[in-house]
Amino acid sequence: MGAPRPESVGLPARPFLYTLDQIASILDLELRAMRVKYIHFDQRTLGARRKDRLLALNIAPLGEKPDWRVEEAELIRWMKFKRIRYHERGWLKA
Repeated sequence: MGAPRPESVGLPARPFLYTLDQIASILDLELRAMRVKYIHFDQRTLGARRKDRLLALNIAPLGEKPDWRVEEAELIRWMKFKRIRYHERGWLKA
């Protein structure tokens, strides 16, 4: 008998963290332009975060080179704000 499926025991979905180059590829943008125009770097970008910017979080340990990631939920929020269609994939069992 196998382990119970996560959805059958009520576990939350695993978060997915996109790298900035993955998002640039998804949106067909140059990484440099995307970083300047569309990203709010948490605790680095001055001022309040605007809704039209993606929030990037640094997951690197203190004192190391920043490793910026964007949560999947944040990317979906931003895409909906920008009126970019988002479709969640579903699976059917026959």
